[in-house]
Amino acid sequence: MKNVFGVAIGLALAVLSVDARAQVIQGVPVVEAMTDYVAPDGLVAVEGARRIHLRCVGRGSPTVILIAGLGSWSGTWAKVQPRAAETTRVCAWDRAGFGLSDGDPKAAQTVGRTTDDLERALKAAAVNGPYVLVGHSAGAQEVLTFADRHPRAVAGIVLVDPARPHDVAREAAVGPKAAAADRAYFASESKRLRDCAAGVESGRIKAGVPAPPCFVYYPEIPAKAQAALARLDADPARLRTQASSYEEYEPNGERVVKDDRTYGDLPLIVISSGRPGLWAEEAKDEFPALQADWRDSHKALAALSRRGQWRIAEDSSHLVQLDQPRAVVDAIRDVIQAGPK
Repeated sequence: MKNVFGVAIGLALAVLSVDARAQVIQGVPVVEAMTDYVAPDGLVAVEGARRIHLRCVGRGSPTVILIAGLGSWSGTWAKVQPRAAETTRVCAWDRAGFGLSDGDPKAAQTVGRTTDDLERALKAAAVNGPYVLVGHSAGAQEVLTFADRHPRAVAGIVLVDPARPHDVAREAAVGPKAAAADRAYFASESKRLRDCAAGVESGRIKAGVPAPPCFVYYPEIPAKAQAALARLDADPARLRTQASSYEEYEPNGERVVKDDRTYGDLPLIVISSGRPGLWAEEAKDEFPALQADWRDSHKALAALSRRGQWRIAEDSSHLVQLDQPRAVVDAIRDVIQAGPK
C-alpha cells in the first residue's frame, strides 16, 4: 500500500497504528536474524565524515548487491543474504538515514544521490565488481541507474516486485484513486518525519525509544533491533533524510526513464508477487487494471535483455524476500550460473 503501497515500497506500514514493540502483528512473524543487521560494523565513509552501512558476507565472485525498497533497510534481506552467500559474496546496504547509515539532510534523496552513495560505499569498502544487482520495489531505481552508469561492471540483475519507470504516472493512468491515496501517503510520511525531527530538536518528543508516532518500526524487526534503530533515529538529520526519500519517490520514477535502455544479453530475472494487495482499499474497483499494468511493466523490464525472464512468486505478497526467500535466492543463483554470453 503506498497508503497500502507503504507495503509495496517497504515493509507493512499498517504497523504505524500499532505498538511497534509487538512481536507478532496480524500474523507477521518476527525475523530474529534481522538483529545481525544492527551490529556496529561495515560503516564506510562516503563523503567527509558521513558514513554508509554495507554488510558483506560470503566469498566469491560476482558480488551480489542487495538494495531494499523505500522506507526499508538491509535487514529486509535477512532470509536471503545468508543463503545466497553460501556460494558467493553478498553485500546488503542501507541508504542514507536508514539502517545504520548516517543521515544526509543537506541533499535531496534523488536516485542519482543514493546511487552515488552506493558507488562510494563500494569503493571505500574495496568491494569490486563484477556485480549482480538485486533490487526490491523502489530498489529497482538504483539498480537501473547503476547498471546504466556501469554496464561493464554488472554481471546480472534480479528485480523483486520492482517499482517501474513512470511508476506513479502509470498508476494514475489506470487507477486514479490508488494514485491519489499513494501520493497522500508519501506526503503524510514526509510530514510525520519532519515534524518528528522538529519535535526531537525542541525536546517536545522523547527520542531514542521505539514508540509512536516517531519511532515506529516494522513488525518483522526484533525488539533488540528496533531499540538500536530508535537510538539512531534520535538524530533529526536521519529523520529529515528519510522524509526526503518519500518526497523524491515519485520524481525518481521519472528520473529513471530511459526510452533507449537495453541490456543486450545480460542475465536478468524479474519476479512479480503472486498475491495482489499493493493498493488502498478505496481503490478496490481499480485493482484488476492496476494488477494487469503492474505485471505488464514487469514483463517490459524483463524484455530489456534478450535473456530476460519474468517469474511469479505465486504464494507471496509484495515482500517476496520475506514470504518466499527461496524464489529470490534461486533467481540470484540462476543469474550467476547463466554468466556472460
